[in-house]
Amino acid sequence: MAQGLPTTIVGLAMVLMLGGNEARASAPQTFKDEAGRIIYAIDADGTVSMFENSPTDLTISVTRGTREQMQPQVTEVMPQSITAGTSPMVKLKGRNLVGATITMSVPQIEVSAYVAKPKNLDLTLHVPATVPPGKVILQIATPIGKTTASLMISEMQIGSGAVHKGGPEKPIVSSAAPACPDGMMGVSAELGGFCIDLDRSFTGEYGTAEKTCSIAKKRLCQAQEWQHACEQAQAGRLAVKNMIGSWEWTGSWDSYQQDPNIPSMDFTPEIRSILMGQVDCRQRRVSPRWKAEVFVGRCCK
Repeated sequence: MAQGLPTTIVGLAMVLMLGGNEARASAPQTFKDEAGRIIYAIDADGTVSMFENSPTDLTISVTRGTREQMQPQVTEVMPQSITAGTSPMVKLKGRNLVGATITMSVPQIEVSAYVAKPKNLDLTLHVPATVPPGKVILQIATPIGKTTASLMISEMQIGSGAVHKGGPEKPIVSSAAPACPDGMMGVSAELGGFCIDLDRSFTGEYGTAEKTCSIAKKRLCQAQEWQHACEQAQAGRLAVKNMIGSWEWTGSWDSYQQDPNIPSMDFTPEIRSILMGQVDCRQRRVSPRWKAEVFVGRCCK
């Protein structure tokens, strides 16, 4: 009996522990987006509900299933190959993509603001010319699970050919200005022509700036693009208005690492957005992502 007592106590403890875990696992859960809207709810019986909301907070659709059935899935990536030195729109098709966040296996590739819908997700990527060719993995995560997709990066085009490794450097031929939608103007540039809004088109915080351009199927201009367009406008070669006089948002950013010798609880690099245009075409200012500052801006494509 003396030897059996510890076993009985351990067994009882395990039963209580398991019972507690089951109780916690069956507790209802909710997950919200940045605007505080519920995007997922898990009932006590484990049923997952996925909510698609409109910008006005109305529920457009509700999809329900088990946790396994509601895992995010990607069935198609278009295009499957993109070129270094460009800023393409990449479309993902699949299921259960509400609330998805995207992480790139190549950190130099920037992802602009996007809106994830149940069956599709459109991304604007900025791929620096220095990104080497090869496969890039996209990790897609929702509060319910994770999945991956991939696309290929091809070499940046120079004139009619590609960059050839190991050979002598060749001058980059400026590409012609592209055909652009109404309200935008084409700009020729060394790393690829692009379109830019003729005038400032919005005012808001950084998140508003990204979403405004994304909704219009555009993107924030990279700082280098903005500067190039500004210099062309100042030289009278581009009819783009009001590029000087106010800080404008760009899609470029830098990261500031606090001095590790200064006592702190957190040494996470601070992401700071780059602003252009207050005084001239080159002067820059940074705005921390956590700081709710309001500036004007325009979009590129």
